[in-house]
Amino acid sequence: MNDSTSLSKLNFAVGKKLQYLRVLKGISQQNVADDLNISTSTYSKWENGKVDITVGRLEQLATYFEVYLPDFLEPDLQCPRLKSAVKSPMDYEHMESRFEFLKEIMGTKF
Repeated sequence: MNDSTSLSKLNFAVGKKLQYLRVLKGISQQNVADDLNISTSTYSKWENGKVDITVGRLEQLATYFEVYLPDFLEPDLQCPRLKSAVKSPMDYEHMESRFEFLKEIMGTKF
């Protein structure tokens, strides 16, 4: 699998997680876009895996949805875990190191 295929799959997986979180929260794409001061079109493209999301924007989305950032990159999770539902942040230490490694090898975009 080449890098662009891997990146496309990652974008799609992240987009599905964003969609799941948005629906779970009971809000529209327009609501998210307004709250984050971005266009609805941009947010829609993220949810559909059509464009890359920068690390900074992914951090912003994790904060907005109150989830752990590394969970967006964990392939075995359908949805990032809510911070309020996690008992111990120690579970995320290994994921943080994987996220840092991914940032390093892929630059600032996914």
